[in-house]
Amino acid sequence: MAETRTHLRPTPAKSRAVRKIPKASKGHFVGELVYDDINGMPQRLGFASYTEFKAAICLIYRDDFADIEEQLASLPFNHPKGAPSEHFFDFRFTTKGGQRICISVKPERIAKTYVYQATIGAVKKAAIGNICDAVATVTERNISPIELHNAELYHAARRPEPSVDEVVVDALSRLDGPVSINQFLEDIGISGQGFFSVARAIRFGHARLFTPEKIRGKTLIERGVAA
Repeated sequence: MAETRTHLRPTPAKSRAVRKIPKASKGHFVGELVYDDINGMPQRLGFASYTEFKAAICLIYRDDFADIEEQLASLPFNHPKGAPSEHFFDFRFTTKGGQRICISVKPERIAKTYVYQATIGAVKKAAIGNICDAVATVTERNISPIELHNAELYHAARRPEPSVDEVVVDALSRLDGPVSINQFLEDIGISGQGFFSVARAIRFGHARLFTPEKIRGKTLIERGVAA
């Protein structure tokens, strides 16, 4: 009888949200995702809107990603009208270079208003040099469909498959020109079985896109710098 081995993954670390995220909300897209942190450990991250989810997953799969925290503690600031107030940032993104960026996720219709612009200007004065190095506002218009598509693919493909990955990376190291993903997988004899493996290879630099686009079977790839 063949031996069956079960590979147990660590329990994901709890969400680090300080401001409580509701478990359910009528008319709002709320929930949690689990990603692997920079050390490869699973981490929960909560979101309180669909735009927050899209912003978070794009940030997590950036090349310069080091950390992301959600729903930070309230930040006291002086409102433009003069009254003491507080602001809650949705995320704090930390780059590999150590820069900390506090992010507010807002609908475009709100972010472009004078009231919001004046308020976030006052928030920046309180935040920069205190809890972060920069402040940014993300709306649905800032999220690239290509970047989102590829980030969601990287997320779906984040679990390694050592036996397949070894074959894919070895074959990529011998590429001498652009080839579609489908053709590449057919040439090495694993067809669609290796699509996620190619996605991982692109993410980690063993392959690169011939032109920036959504990663699909017809997408052209070439040997990467890590190959």
